[in-house]
Amino acid sequence: MDADPRADRVNVHRPATGPGPDGEAAPRPEGAGADAGPAPGGEAESRVEQPPADAAEESAEVAGRLRVALEALNRRLRKDWPDHLTPSRLSALTTIAAGGPLPVGELARRMAVSTPTVSHIVDALAKLQLIDRRPDPRDRRVCRLVLSDAGDELLDDLGRRTTGFLADRIRLLPADQRAGLAVALPALEALAAAPERPHNGGMDR
Repeated sequence: MDADPRADRVNVHRPATGPGPDGEAAPRPEGAGADAGPAPGGEAESRVEQPPADAAEESAEVAGRLRVALEALNRRLRKDWPDHLTPSRLSALTTIAAGGPLPVGELARRMAVSTPTVSHIVDALAKLQLIDRRPDPRDRRVCRLVLSDAGDELLDDLGRRTTGFLADRIRLLPADQRAGLAVALPALEALAAAPERPHNGGMDR
């Protein structure tokens, strides 16, 4: 399958009482005020169910297996990258593609690295002619970063190759594993969309 390559640019509780026939909230039963106690033989409705004691251990085991699998997949995918495209440079390109035009400071914030680190990455990408610097129309002292035509074509090509490789591998899985992967996708997407913890270091590697 060949998904849209731009998509690869790599994130209720029901009320206790419902409305009445006239649209207004239905009256609560007598004695069901805020000071009403729990139902006989039951727990208070407001009590939060505690997670099982072994939840942390189970999460750690899943995290370890997921890390190993992702690292192995990433190593395989990087074989198709151009030699000059380091992980940090690709991260900067995809971030600019998703949210550009971006000033350098905003790019650093979104990548959760320091501004000097991002400046080093930006200089390398500009030298490779993968991005362009454009003056901010509201403040000529600020430049904003956008993908060049070459950068846009590079991401499109990588997206096609990455999606094609993964699609071929997924097709080889047994039907139950393909179904399990589809079920797990929302959780994986939520993990990917979670905000990163800012840090001051970082290297162009």
